[in-house]
Amino acid sequence: MDDLLAAIRRLPIEDRLRLIERATRDASEDTPRPPAAGAAPSLLGLMADEGEVVDDMCALVYQARSTARMR
Repeated sequence: MDDLLAAIRRLPIEDRLRLIERATRDASEDTPRPPAAGAAPSLLGLMADEGEVVDDMCALVYQARSTARMR
């Protein structure tokens, strides 16, 4: 990394600035973006490795719905 920095320092200032701008843009493009704020993760996706727990939870929900007063 020191050799790279030394090579960059030998460049004329205009070339250094262009290099920094390009490297910044490239790094920004290569950086993974977080999901959009409105996109909530799926509960089933979050529990993909817990199939038995999801099945139990769904059974409890269906049971609660069938006995609910507002049904």
